[in-house]
Amino acid sequence: MDEMTALREAFGPDPEPGPRVRERALAVLHERMRSAPMAAVAVPAVRQRRWPMRVALTAAAASLAVVGAVAVENIGTVSDSGKGYSTVGLPFPRPASAAEVLTNAAWAASRKPWTDPRPDQVMYNESRQLRNEKAYENEHPNDPIVPGHTRTALVQEWKRVDGKQMGLVQDGRLVVYDQGNGRMHWMQLDYDLLKGLDTPAKVLDFDKNPPRTGSIRLDALLGQYVLPPKVEAAVYGALAQGEGVRLNPDAINVDGRPAIGLGWVEEGYLAKEFLFDPSTYSLIGERSVAIADHHNTDEHGDDDFTPKGALFRQVIYTKAIIVEKVGDTA
Repeated sequence: MDEMTALREAFGPDPEPGPRVRERALAVLHERMRSAPMAAVAVPAVRQRRWPMRVALTAAAASLAVVGAVAVENIGTVSDSGKGYSTVGLPFPRPASAAEVLTNAAWAASRKPWTDPRPDQVMYNESRQLRNEKAYENEHPNDPIVPGHTRTALVQEWKRVDGKQMGLVQDGRLVVYDQGNGRMHWMQLDYDLLKGLDTPAKVLDFDKNPPRTGSIRLDALLGQYVLPPKVEAAVYGALAQGEGVRLNPDAINVDGRPAIGLGWVEEGYLAKEFLFDPSTYSLIGERSVAIADHHNTDEHGDDDFTPKGALFRQVIYTKAIIVEKVGDTA
């Protein structure tokens, strides 16, 4: 069974609108930032709730699982910069738990080649997001993905290491923003602070005691920044020590590739997963899916129903590299 068929069966006929989910709202904000005139756009400081460490993923999250994954013991790969590195000697050639997968991910991440960037260099993050058709998304920005009426959106974002500049693509054109110029402000963690998060203990303390400049979830930290290998490895190590992260009993297929899912549950019904490559143990994406029917009250006091199986977010990370200037992609 392919993933779209699985989604259709999970949704059933004529799915009702879902709740206001933070990830969908943020995705629509980015979409509108790319399509609006530059002078009319003000980028808010988006503060996301810190990642809950003590939550559990139920087996129902496997409802969208369609493809099995096989771990490879002796492998090599290349980093996003194109430099080769080896993953021969994985701590767990055939991991059987979330902690073992995360230990492999930390081990592999720590072996990536790396040179600390200059303050004037730029973090480039690129992803492909499964989204509803644009017209429907504009009318229903927080609804789940509607099978058969989707598009794949290429999301590109540039942030200078020193936080002074950001770039986005709007209507196919690169637009560059300067921090503090007019109404333009965005929250960005100091890179020296990030570089210092080089042990699991430091990451756990960061998650528990975020800086005054604003908190950020650990999953957002992995997806929105270009982290030094030691820091990325430390994040995985911290997650491996926490309670509640569970290995999806079945792998899933995204973007034509098998993936290992590690997940947790938020608000009692929304399962979120990191997606790892089963050969290299690199982080390749994330997704959010309802694992139970859920009733909520919207801003008008009306019932807002989410059916089990509703997919709210599916993102594939395609690049996370340091480049020389805003607009560079390699």
